[in-house]
Amino acid sequence: MDVEYFNFNDHIKSVEWVYQLPAGLVSEKIDLRYSTVTINKEKNGYQILIGPKNINEGGDGLLINLDNNLKLIDYVVERIDPPPQIEGK
Repeated sequence: MDVEYFNFNDHIKSVEWVYQLPAGLVSEKIDLRYSTVTINKEKNGYQILIGPKNINEGGDGLLINLDNNLKLIDYVVERIDPPPQIEGK
């Protein structure tokens, strides 16, 4: 089975911000079997969202804010809980 990766080098001019984050939090490539990646251009920079592939299973989400020069502004790690299971369904 081929593994598909989201390579930030293919989508953003600089990945220096990856190395401004705590070691091991994010790499230049994200395994798309387990995660989704969204990059939004905002007025003052970029917002990158990395989250679990299947939101119904929960997982960790990461919101990264970059300025227009692709420098790290801040980041938030959030635990995404799976939705409650309703008995009988």
